[in-house]
Amino acid sequence: MKKGDASARKVACQGFALGCLIFIQLVGARSARAESPRKVEGYELLGTLGYGFLFRDLTTTNDRQVNPFGVTVGADFGYTFPFGLRLGTDAGYAFGRTMDYKRWTGEAITTHASSITWGGSIGYDAVLSSFRLRGAADVGLLLVLDQGKVAPWIYFGPKLGLTWQFRGVELGLQSRWMIWTGTVQVGLMAGTRF
Repeated sequence: MKKGDASARKVACQGFALGCLIFIQLVGARSARAESPRKVEGYELLGTLGYGFLFRDLTTTNDRQVNPFGVTVGADFGYTFPFGLRLGTDAGYAFGRTMDYKRWTGEAITTHASSITWGGSIGYDAVLSSFRLRGAADVGLLLVLDQGKVAPWIYFGPKLGLTWQFRGVELGLQSRWMIWTGTVQVGLMAGTRF
């Protein structure tokens, strides 16, 4: 027997053994994940309560500066595939804030506006030891409501969430950045996975 043949046989046996080990681990992990209370796959319905911070001047169609964010309530619904990809939709209502400012003419102005958002997201859920970390790209429609007028905007940006799941209940923190409007929203979320 040549020394090269023994080496090739040894490498083939080691490769076969490694392949069997990987196969057993994947099958075992798959069945464990299906029985795990912290599963990734499935539908998810969450309620949200948060606050929106505006970091730039936002004007509506009638040249009035507004802050249509502030305290925000909403809902989020989505489906996560077994490999972690999540497709979702969310809707929210922000009660807005009152703004007092002076125009260049010296005229004192007080405004109060609110907003409605509706959009979709695509992201990935990564299961950590006790938590689920979600990163997503978010895009949607923002309607600014000011004195009976509606000013439509489009928003997009990243969304980041950290969720703790206990049996069927989920609790967590979420934030998103609406790039075009210069807004960061942070808040709590709670719901269920089914």
